[in-house]
Amino acid sequence: MATTKNRVFENTPLTYGVNLSDGDDRLDCAWFNPIVEDRVETLRKNVRGDRKLIRLRSIADVNGGKRLPKGTVITENESSIIPYIRAIDIKNLRVNLETAIRIPKEIHQAIQNYQIKQNDIVITIAGTIGEIGILEDPVEVCDFTENIARIRMSNDHVLPKFMLHFLDSEFGRIQTGRYLVGSLQSKLSLQSCRNIEVYLPFADGHYNDVEQQQIFDELYSILGQVEEKKSQSDKLIEEANSVVVKRIGLPTITEAKHDESFEQIISADPFSRLDALFNNPLRHDLLIAIKKYPHELFGKLVRSENGKITPSDFYRLVELEQVDEDTGRITQAREVPELGSEKILLKEGNLLISKLQPEKGKIVIVSNEFDGCVGSSELLPFALDSTKISLDYLWAVLRSEYVLKQWEYSLTGSSRMRIGNTELKETIVPIPDKIIQAGIVEEIKHKLSESDSILKEAANLKTQAKEEFVKLLVF
Repeated sequence: MATTKNRVFENTPLTYGVNLSDGDDRLDCAWFNPIVEDRVETLRKNVRGDRKLIRLRSIADVNGGKRLPKGTVITENESSIIPYIRAIDIKNLRVNLETAIRIPKEIHQAIQNYQIKQNDIVITIAGTIGEIGILEDPVEVCDFTENIARIRMSNDHVLPKFMLHFLDSEFGRIQTGRYLVGSLQSKLSLQSCRNIEVYLPFADGHYNDVEQQQIFDELYSILGQVEEKKSQSDKLIEEANSVVVKRIGLPTITEAKHDESFEQIISADPFSRLDALFNNPLRHDLLIAIKKYPHELFGKLVRSENGKITPSDFYRLVELEQVDEDTGRITQAREVPELGSEKILLKEGNLLISKLQPEKGKIVIVSNEFDGCVGSSELLPFALDSTKISLDYLWAVLRSEYVLKQWEYSLTGSSRMRIGNTELKETIVPIPDKIIQAGIVEEIKHKLSESDSILKEAANLKTQAKEEFVKLLVF
């Protein structure tokens, strides 16, 4: 490993020199960052008889998952019962089985060698990298994507939850950040995960699981408060997303819990759709209910936006992963030196709709913070072009069950379901009077603001727990 800390140039703190060794196979600044190296060096120099610093590979098996076979179509039916974990299902240090898609046994058989089980730790290694979680629930069968690394303890004296919190600590996260490679699409290799250095209590010739549990118990009260506040926040977000339906009062459709068959008279129009999804009688019932209320087609309320992207030395990129479907917000943008593929320009006040699985709720209004960013071509930009409706209300109603259900029945494609421009423009949008619109927007903003405040408190408590964990383990 190269030595960096002794050659940091004082007058230019972002510049530093390195002494290369024969084993160095990377020359980028992230790898030789002296701040990161010195922090890990803290553990290496903290020589104690009751602690041991080792590579993750020596106490755990680290393996990747498997992508779904090409051409796989995901449909919700009685035969789709096996959970398939994706990167977006890893949040708040947990693997969320409730949000996982379900696949049938036929697809599972093709990827059955790539499973996670109770107490396995996972870390995202592509897309939004570094999200860490543990599968707490017992599950008979559970497959997972290639964008996730599975960490399974191979030493009985290392507690999975203790390792989870180490990887989530500053010592774990600075190492995962350091091991990233790639300029356009960053990735974290499985080998890099195996090489993460971990610091464990040690006694009587083996890792001290008793002290690990004691350290975790010290954090339990703080972590309990974090979970309670996150539950409060989730409830407020759920309430915010139901405001439109509550205020407008139109009935929503209820789908049967079992498969149903129906007959459809084929239209003479050669361009009409023949698929069962689009012709589901429930879609017809939904449209009839909405049309009883004042409404307009989405295509008559907006116009498409096609801004030109100016060449630059770097760009601020917003991918689909940075669009939070729960709150309808952009969470962050990351800097990239080049774009690689087609992108769109984000303008303040534009409405962005994901054409890939839009029924999930990835709809946002571009704020000033992200004005001038570039975004995934899976995002369609629109500008409001009507006085019948406010931009904030349009954002709210598009994220309501009235619209999301229309989009769910309008999807096309075999493996990655998208909505077409025609179906999007023909979406029926219920339009109440301006007073009701304003009331809906105000209530949603109030609930999301409350949620933000609670999440901020949870984040402060989580930081406190992380600091306490490091204090108990290292100092």
